[in-house]
Amino acid sequence: MAKACSKVVRGRGKAAWMVAVLGGVFAGSANAQHQQYNLPAQVDAAQVDVLEAQRRQLFERILAEPGDIDAGFAYAVLSTRLGDYEAAIATYERLLIQHPDTPRLQLELAALYYRLGAQAQAEALFAQVLARADTPDNVRLRINGYLAQITGQRRQQGGFSGRASIGLRAESNANAAPDIGSISLNGLEFELAPEARAASDQSTQLALGLRQRQPLGGSGHLLDVAFNASSNHYRELDRLDSQMAELRIGPDLSVEATGLRQGRWWTSLVLAQSWLDGSRYQNNHGISSGLRWSVARQSALQLGLDWRDERYTPQAASASARDFSGQRWRSSVLFSQQGSDNWQWMAGLVWEQRNARTAWDSYHEPRLQLGASHRHRPLLGQGGKPWTSSLSLQQAWRHADAPMPVIDAQHAQRSDEQLLQWVTSVPLTPATQLQLYAGWRRVQSNYALRDYSNRYAGMSLAWQF
Repeated sequence: MAKACSKVVRGRGKAAWMVAVLGGVFAGSANAQHQQYNLPAQVDAAQVDVLEAQRRQLFERILAEPGDIDAGFAYAVLSTRLGDYEAAIATYERLLIQHPDTPRLQLELAALYYRLGAQAQAEALFAQVLARADTPDNVRLRINGYLAQITGQRRQQGGFSGRASIGLRAESNANAAPDIGSISLNGLEFELAPEARAASDQSTQLALGLRQRQPLGGSGHLLDVAFNASSNHYRELDRLDSQMAELRIGPDLSVEATGLRQGRWWTSLVLAQSWLDGSRYQNNHGISSGLRWSVARQSALQLGLDWRDERYTPQAASASARDFSGQRWRSSVLFSQQGSDNWQWMAGLVWEQRNARTAWDSYHEPRLQLGASHRHRPLLGQGGKPWTSSLSLQQAWRHADAPMPVIDAQHAQRSDEQLLQWVTSVPLTPATQLQLYAGWRRVQSNYALRDYSNRYAGMSLAWQF
């Protein structure tokens, strides 16, 4: 990336050179112009020769008539697709000399600077386009997407950041209980107590996240320290009030030298504590590790592995929860694809294994995740920053290791879970955003006591710093 950025910095100086070349002074160097690319092509290998032939024709056309803006623009677009960013940047620079303050040229040039990591040059050009009153909404939408990614990348590069939020949530089944009057335990019918049945409620939610990413030398390595805490307070079901605190610390290392483009590998020591109804409920410690890299220009793959040693310390009324204590393993693979400037797709698979004190509380669970995110114009009001809406779907299959004697002495618990959730983020200021969300969760189990559904909706106001 450093090499690519150095080429970007030389881009403006090369503009004059390109004017001379395209004016015919160095017409004999046309073949040399197409011998090497800066980055892998965005097209299949079978198309490279065809597009390269088209690009040569455009190059000859520009040599004959340097003022042909259509040919110049087409040449830059093909150069970008073929991975010759240096030629594309120099061409846009030349066109801007001939046609200054042209929004489309500024936008395309800024996008190339962004892709090569020259964020300062990209932001300057993006700002020029946004400042124009005649910039179309779809162009503003695209620029705001780039600027959001630049902000996110800067947060990842080092320094202190944080996020605080407050929210309200309503649920049709806040206690995740069955909506029936009685259940069968080993063939005998038992009536459920009122507090053991499904109950709706509303809750207030608070969350705080703090993060310090300290650079380790100049090689892109970081020491990552993160603290997260949250609190849920229910209006009526106060026995469900809960709090959580978690600390993570460990290295976040660049592994691009191994050949993984934009690759990063991290490992964190994790310490966590949770409380339920005002008392300590569970504590755990473990290690979390992951590897992420770009498998293609617009695609990324992430692998994760998490191990926890969990200890449950409930009040006497919930003493059976102590049997959940044990080790939990979770592995995951997540693939994300940038479909266009404003669309992103995600697919993932998670495998979780819990080894609890009792076999009936131990289980294995595969989980499939699918999602899509779309950046779009505001649904209310005119102008302003774009909104982002996402839709996610999860399907899980949980199988317990052994039957629970008190419920069914013959059959172990098996559960199918579906989770559907929609979230829309509305930027209010550069540092604050409003999130609106709604979802549905359904758990179908051969144990009636674990069979339930829940509909929920809520909103939160978040502040980033």
